[in-house]
Amino acid sequence: MSDIFNEVDEDVRRDKAEAFWRRYQTPIFVVAFLIVAATGAWSYYQEKRLKAAEAANDRYVAAEKLAEDGKKAEAAAAFDSLAKDGPKGYAALARIRAAEVNPDREKAMAELTAIGEDANVDKLTQHIAMLRAALIMLESDDRQKLERALGPLMISDGPFRFSAQEWNGLDALFNDDFDEAERVFEQVLNNGDAPQSMRQRASAYKGLLHAKRGPKPAPAAAAGGGADGGKIDVTPVIEPESGGAMPTGAAPFEATPGK
Repeated sequence: MSDIFNEVDEDVRRDKAEAFWRRYQTPIFVVAFLIVAATGAWSYYQEKRLKAAEAANDRYVAAEKLAEDGKKAEAAAAFDSLAKDGPKGYAALARIRAAEVNPDREKAMAELTAIGEDANVDKLTQHIAMLRAALIMLESDDRQKLERALGPLMISDGPFRFSAQEWNGLDALFNDDFDEAERVFEQVLNNGDAPQSMRQRASAYKGLLHAKRGPKPAPAAAAGGGADGGKIDVTPVIEPESGGAMPTGAAPFEATPGK
């Protein structure tokens, strides 16, 4: 008797399966086809994206080689071309480099400032552009303009906040604003989050400051300035900090007392 019931159950299950298949076979085939097609399209997209990135990298390296060889005009043209049709990340970096190799410092600073304010550029690249613009301002010896440029970079979570502080201190030192320079260098020295190499440089800068100013003068004598009135030649560049990206061609700061 149990065998009869089992056979009936099997027949019922088979009939249900056949009915289900007749009803849903077309949607099942469509879904399967879409899955296969989507997988193939994604693989094609990834491969195309990788090839585009490799090609952009080759173009970027070639442009950098032109810049290193002193062929500024050719390098600027190569960077401009990459900025127009390259992948988004390479395009933004190429815009920065095209501005940097521009011999017209005013135009270079204007372009870097524009990149720093471009909402279509990622935040990290914006900060790099702003820091590069600040470097040009540092070379121009306009302290007020530099302070305004560095202000947005010295936010508590800024990727280049320590570089911005360091540059502010160097500019203050160069302009004989000893109290401000010492305050900034102390701030870097006492911040455990600052890179060790940067704290070491801040300590060295304090030594230069003391050598130029001499022992900290009494308030009545402070207005007289440094003892020798000499200048300090500094050549700052960007250093990565707290996960930030290292722009191309960066190297540690150097500072050399002037004669």
